[in-house]
Amino acid sequence: MRKTLPLLAASAMIAALGATAAQAQETAPAQAPQEQAAPQGSAEITDEMINSFTLAMNQVTSLNEKFSAQIQAAPDDAARTELQRQAATEMGRAVQQAGITPQQYNMIAQAAQNDEALRLRIGQAMQANGVAAGAN
Repeated sequence: MRKTLPLLAASAMIAALGATAAQAQETAPAQAPQEQAAPQGSAEITDEMINSFTLAMNQVTSLNEKFSAQIQAAPDDAARTELQRQAATEMGRAVQQAGITPQQYNMIAQAAQNDEALRLRIGQAMQANGVAAGAN
């Protein structure tokens, strides 16, 4: 049970981050077409990238929680749009500060959706980094 907890936490966080991963990418500069290739297999994703991903995922989750309430409470569409822009900017910055690009973050999140081995590696990195589902 103890070994499955990081995997379940990673799976839940990855599933919940689908929309926020796209938001994080919105703030990144456009990359050359060759850099936007198809997602890599989990073997091509380095341990360093996974460690950075788990740290970024923790920050993105925290920012998503912070901004979700503000966006829902916004008085009008203009305020909601501005808050969404601000959230995307902060998420993109958090991802980059963790040591990966928003494109790499999104690629790892997308690949993990269908790759159990990658989810296991992410869960192990979460445990090693002290990152827990919903941790702030």
